[in-house]
Amino acid sequence: MQRIQDLVRLGYVRWISGVVSREKAARLAAKFAARYGTAADRNERRRRRRHGAGNGFLVIYLPPRQPYAVWWLLVDDEHPAQHYEDLQDAREVRVTMPNPYWCPEAWREDYELVRLDNRWTWRMVEARRTEWKARLRDAVRRPDRDTRHLQVRQAVYSLRKLPGFRGVRQDAHDLIRLLKSDWKRVRHKAEPLPVTPRLPPYVRRIKHE
Repeated sequence: MQRIQDLVRLGYVRWISGVVSREKAARLAAKFAARYGTAADRNERRRRRRHGAGNGFLVIYLPPRQPYAVWWLLVDDEHPAQHYEDLQDAREVRVTMPNPYWCPEAWREDYELVRLDNRWTWRMVEARRTEWKARLRDAVRRPDRDTRHLQVRQAVYSLRKLPGFRGVRQDAHDLIRLLKSDWKRVRHKAEPLPVTPRLPPYVRRIKHE
């Protein structure tokens, strides 16, 4: 997610994505390297830029122990891939990401790349925010105390594990406020919230080779 965010920020805003079986990921990478120069080194990219040929990158995510990989081809405005691929523009059509811990064959949008306060960041898509709100409200209203506490703890643990990009942290902050206010309204002071919700930690930046 950090890699895609950085590439879009640097001007690689034309994109296309898809899902491929794990066994075919290497073949896909070789195909795009030969066709679009996605494996070019720094010197070759500099030469391509000088000659107006454009540059592109292929980002592949291989979830551990999962049979499918997700890929994104991101290119700049000058890249010839726009003549051969059905590319979208990240400034108009948001780049989306499935849950980074699970990659099924069918695409399921979990996060979208957006500009907040003139900065690119990831946030949940609206459908996931709605699911989270329903999950928290259901947990708070469970009639059995032990089940209620367990589900609230599990939800808070899952919130803490969300990828800590700025937009996602804002989503988590809103969900935590919802949980606290809903718990206070439904459970009153007689039953304290069984766990202290915390925001997911910020993403640690990884140097791109």
